[in-house]
Amino acid sequence: MFALYEGSGGNPAVAEDVIAYHERIGEPTFPVLADGSGLLAGSTPMTQEHHPEMCALTPEFEIISCYKGHGGYEQALADIKAHAGL
Repeated sequence: MFALYEGSGGNPAVAEDVIAYHERIGEPTFPVLADGSGLLAGSTPMTQEHHPEMCALTPEFEIISCYKGHGGYEQALADIKAHAGL
């Protein structure tokens, strides 16, 4: 799952931003959501001070851990694999 909290113009994300971003990243199979009101970010330890920010989730949508910076996804994937026992 991917959530945009800001559109390309810096305003809160809306449906049009999600459609454009989904197309820009090659129309992935995971959902891309608009979180212009910050509800998802507000329920995580993310601060929106770093870009990108991400959290690894269990299948039950529990947070494993959160990460910041462009290399964060590598640690996120490692933590997801460890959580799954792989």
